[in-house]
Amino acid sequence: MKFSHVLCLFSISGVLAYPIAQSNTLATVGSGSTNATTDFSSAVDTSSEDGTNDPDTAVDDIKTDAAKASFGSKGSSAGGAKGSSSNTKVTSASVKSAVQNFANDANTVSSSLNQLGSTTDTATIKSLATTAFKAESDEDGQRSVLASAAGSAGSASNSKIVKNTPTVLNGLSAIMKKPTVATTKSNLATIQNARNPNILPSITQLSNAALDAMGLPQTAQKFPATTG
Repeated sequence: MKFSHVLCLFSISGVLAYPIAQSNTLATVGSGSTNATTDFSSAVDTSSEDGTNDPDTAVDDIKTDAAKASFGSKGSSAGGAKGSSSNTKVTSASVKSAVQNFANDANTVSSSLNQLGSTTDTATIKSLATTAFKAESDEDGQRSVLASAAGSAGSASNSKIVKNTPTVLNGLSAIMKKPTVATTKSNLATIQNARNPNILPSITQLSNAALDAMGLPQTAQKFPATTG
């Protein structure tokens, strides 16, 4: 056998053996370098478990979702209800449902806030704050529907809700984590300063704008300020 043939066989066997020797790597053929390998040992699913039960995570989610929905609600209308966003389809039924659900959530939050101001029991404080937090979090889904229906007519009220909701959620989260009278008192003031003049009237305005866009009577509830 010629020496050149021996060298050829030796080269082929070396190429075939290389992937076997590298248990966690795969050589990149034709890369021009033996260091060009792809490491598969790191291709492991490291995603964490769902953290929506964590108040901090929920606050971050609301901020992200609200920002996205706020941006989308500013789109121009293209057919359908007047003023509605072109990237979200809404119906009279979905708007009426969102208006009612938004009102229910807002009333739940208001009820909890009014009771928190006079409650001293730790367990009750935590329970009320948790109930309010869940309802406030749920409001964002209703807001998104109404903002899509209202379009530019609801832009100002939608923006106020988006801007001030995280303040409410952060305050409720703080009370949930440390349900004391002192923590409740300090956070209630912050919550109500953001919610009473900004969120509550804006819910009514956004709801009526969405109802009007669908050709429905503007019958949205007006919400009294809380005094917790």
